[in-house]
Amino acid sequence: MADALNGMLPPLVTGVVEDVRPYVGWLVLLGAVGGVGWVAGWVWWLRRARTALGSRTVVDLVPSRDFDPSAEEIGRHAARLARVPAAAGWLPRRASGVRMRHWSDGGRLATRLEGPAQSAGLLRLPSFPDVEVLETGRAGGAVRPVRFAGVTPLPKDRKEKP
Repeated sequence: MADALNGMLPPLVTGVVEDVRPYVGWLVLLGAVGGVGWVAGWVWWLRRARTALGSRTVVDLVPSRDFDPSAEEIGRHAARLARVPAAAGWLPRRASGVRMRHWSDGGRLATRLEGPAQSAGLLRLPSFPDVEVLETGRAGGAVRPVRFAGVTPLPKDRKEKP
């Protein structure tokens, strides 16, 4: 085979091919071990995300009747929520985010914050002087999809208009 390659490849490449040929089996084994290691790491990362999503902390923020935040207070609250993924530590991105849900509680807009259990202390900190912070516990169970009764779904081939 070396004679057939001599006319087609430069001598440097031919020399490298001849030098590497005895180690091809080891190189294939090294590639296989690396692939198995990568798959094992990926499975571990997915299980870590699933575990973190199953142990999230839920905090309710219920404002008082005279709640009127300033722009500075809203900015501080947003900056604190932006620090939650860093406070959660080394988690997969999908498990380190904060979910905000809003609802009406007796005519007042209330907010439910759901975040990683590792950042529960940061979620419990009061951001506004007129807001009561209630720890609701852990977010257990599966995430339920949002369904609208009486509304037909959008067609799959719908194109956005510019």
